[in-house]
Amino acid sequence: MDKLRVTNHITDDDLRIKMYKVVDICNIVLKNYDIRQTEFLNPFEVKNAVAIVNSEQDLSCRVDGGYDGAERSVVSIYPYYMEIEEDDTEIRFLQIEGNFKFSSVSHRDYLGSLMGLGIKREKIGDILVHDDYCQIITDADIADYIIYNLTKVSNNTVKVREIDRNELGIGSKNFEEKSHTVSSLRTDNIISSVFNMSRQKAVKLIEAGFVTVDYEKIEKPSFIVPEGAVVSVRKKGKFILSEVGDLTRKDKVKIKTKKFV
Repeated sequence: MDKLRVTNHITDDDLRIKMYKVVDICNIVLKNYDIRQTEFLNPFEVKNAVAIVNSEQDLSCRVDGGYDGAERSVVSIYPYYMEIEEDDTEIRFLQIEGNFKFSSVSHRDYLGSLMGLGIKREKIGDILVHDDYCQIITDADIADYIIYNLTKVSNNTVKVREIDRNELGIGSKNFEEKSHTVSSLRTDNIISSVFNMSRQKAVKLIEAGFVTVDYEKIEKPSFIVPEGAVVSVRKKGKFILSEVGDLTRKDKVKIKTKKFV
């Protein structure tokens, strides 16, 4: 598989580098006739990886994030004549438990503690936060390392144990819902309103490559955000443009957003 040919349509450097790795995996599978898998990818990266695999008729693939609707998934790549199942995916499931009655522990706290162990983000899938415990999906290679070395999360002593896939508690995500009025559905206008910042600052964040819409990096402030899109701003947060409403008397657009908290 020609690495440059199958990625020449990709303009984002970070995405191209990740897809180079996917092509390398494809070529190993074509040579060795075995099963290999990617690191954890977001939905847009998964879409691009699957397209690359599908461009080679001798390959097939399976996407698995641990549960239906997972945000981050691995892509298992294998010869077209093989059939694989859940157990063939090299991911494991861990539960982090502690006494969190007197301190609130967030997704960011759990992720920060994992990164503090020197673990790359690409080795970790979804982090499912519950009131008194957290469940994480990880690359199989690092699961034991986490079990034996993760002892604290945000100054709380914790214990980690392995669980089965069917023990995952998906739960519901917490959102802060708000209504806004914006002059248009341009990315800079919406980000400015949601994060209460100037439009000029929003433009700088977009042009710096800090903003994604449906996990695709957006570098044009004029990009129109579609209804239902997931918008992420690095170091600021993530939200869903949940509803686009009617115009006001002053021709402003009424929108509703769900900000992840």
